[in-house]
Amino acid sequence: MSLADANRKYFDTIGDAYDNKPWFAKVNQQVTDALRARLDWVGIPFVNTGSASSSNSEEGKIFGPYVTVTRGIDISPNMVATYNARARSAGLPASTIDAVVGDLFAPEQPKGLSGPEYFNFDLATVGFGFHHFEDVVHAARCLKQRLRPGGALVINDFLEGGDLKADEQGNPVEGSKGNHAMHRHHHHGHSQGHSHTRADDDPAYNVLEEMNTSIVVPSFTQEGVKKFFTEAGFVDVDVIIMEEKVYMEFAGNKIWRTILLAKGRRPLDDVEKLKSEL
Repeated sequence: MSLADANRKYFDTIGDAYDNKPWFAKVNQQVTDALRARLDWVGIPFVNTGSASSSNSEEGKIFGPYVTVTRGIDISPNMVATYNARARSAGLPASTIDAVVGDLFAPEQPKGLSGPEYFNFDLATVGFGFHHFEDVVHAARCLKQRLRPGGALVINDFLEGGDLKADEQGNPVEGSKGNHAMHRHHHHGHSQGHSHTRADDDPAYNVLEEMNTSIVVPSFTQEGVKKFFTEAGFVDVDVIIMEEKVYMEFAGNKIWRTILLAKGRRPLDDVEKLKSEL
């Protein structure tokens, strides 16, 4: 099974199962607050945005008040259906906000994503998605191709070494800083063995294998993100760390994680050069 197929299977299975979890709603709110407090940091006019995400396209909601058009792209049909259903239930027309199924990083680009409406975005966002991408440089380059010259890519993901274990009550365990995400992927030889108590309402238990298969790396370093943004051809690259940790639960694994925010801008003179890179 290819990594793209693994991601599609996992997110089709998980759907919106986490959305009713109080901790998940809080994580989304923390990221929302952090990004909205840094609109000047993104540094572009908010008029036209594209969202390519392996999550629930939370970034589309974060920047919604500041854009005129949002186009979401996700490899999972179920995630796309959920995203569009929520937009319609909120009274937002497809002309303003809509998502489609697609793989921006496939060797051959889908014809459905070749129209002018999928290019020249002011902003492209990826929320908790890059740790699912097999080649982060290629992914960033493909996203850069969708931006107008001067447009920005903004992502959020997890910081390597920024985890804290949590006790049974969910309180952070002091002195436990490290990498405690339960994800495993054979490409990296990363394995965390923990004993957990099963919670019947935790959807991760039912898709544990799919989740682990879909993840390439559980986290990134600041320098690592700067490096792949720069290698992809972005300028004005910056990576910052959210001061407030976020609490998460997966298959009985309770941890506090640190989130990084990264942005880079497509050079103003970068029009034809990208074609030779892909």
